[in-house]
Amino acid sequence: MADFGLGGIIASAIAGAVAGKGADSSPKVPSPGGLGSLLGGGAGGVLGGLLTSTMAGGTDIGAIAGQAVGGGVLGLIVTTILGIVMKRKQA
Repeated sequence: MADFGLGGIIASAIAGAVAGKGADSSPKVPSPGGLGSLLGGGAGGVLGGLLTSTMAGGTDIGAIAGQAVGGGVLGLIVTTILGIVMKRKQA
């Protein structure tokens, strides 16, 4: 398994949280709320970064950037799913 160091964790969590907050501001995506978007995006970001790290490997700047992109994408997806689930629960 590739080394998923502290830099990768931080980059992935930040990218996921930013993507989650971006999804929260979109009118087409059900919103889980401000804190829910940040937490869901951050958690998805770390998972996405871990998956990207496992596939790419390494801890150089390119690998960390790849982890951040993977984290952002999965953070967006997790936030969207969380918003949909919360919207259905309220209905």
